[in-house]
Amino acid sequence: MKKLLPFLLLCLLSNHLALAVGVTTDNSIRTSSSPENRVVLLELYTSEGCSSCPPADQFLSSLGSGGITAEQLIPVAFHVTYWDYIGWKDRFADKQFDKRQRLLAGKNELSTIYTPQFVMSGKDYRSFATFSEDVQKLAAEKSTVDISLSAGEYTNAKGTDAMHLLLTADTTMSDVEDIAFYLLVIEDNLTSDVDDGENEGRKLHHDYVVRQFLGPYYQTDSKGFFRREQTVTLQPRWKRRDISVVSFAQNQHTGEVLQAVILKYYQE
Repeated sequence: MKKLLPFLLLCLLSNHLALAVGVTTDNSIRTSSSPENRVVLLELYTSEGCSSCPPADQFLSSLGSGGITAEQLIPVAFHVTYWDYIGWKDRFADKQFDKRQRLLAGKNELSTIYTPQFVMSGKDYRSFATFSEDVQKLAAEKSTVDISLSAGEYTNAKGTDAMHLLLTADTTMSDVEDIAFYLLVIEDNLTSDVDDGENEGRKLHHDYVVRQFLGPYYQTDSKGFFRREQTVTLQPRWKRRDISVVSFAQNQHTGEVLQAVILKYYQE
């Protein structure tokens, strides 16, 4: 099934774009499929209003050149809003991200939420002395969920650029009930000149910043196959060369992330 999913994705997405009314399609449809191993999702909860967060942001950025591949680890940064009251409003923050952090805190039996917080595949994570070993151990596990993600670009009748995403998954090897699927749009190479709050006077750099968070989507096919189409409007402020789409499957009872995949929006 793993080899067949990308082919089916291309056929389905091509047919959808070809039949769409009032759009012109980009001939390049991009597809990414998860590997046979489990991919680790590393979530960072951060804020530009938090003086302890810049080192965590820098650590996340360093992962791109640290020898760990996207078939082992996918980092994402959720900027939260609850530090905005200090005086600096984080333009990347969203209350939706606060809510996700609180939900995960509940599943991890944490009495409070905090920044910076790392969550590794759904679990609160603080063991950085063994970070590489922990990632490699999780990534060595065989995945029970296969995910394929395709993206086709089009322009609607109003001249707005958008991505049409097609997410499919095979969960027949998993015994987890109530698997939820999510889609994230993330952006790299972002900077802010902070002129208030705890980081006043600092120029902050961010990568893997979540720009849009979609889901949860639940599997309705009892045979163990999932399919979801989603349109995402490309915002003018997003830099096309720095955009990626991430999808992951999560056990909604425990918060454990079962599998993840990343698709680069712009490809040379």
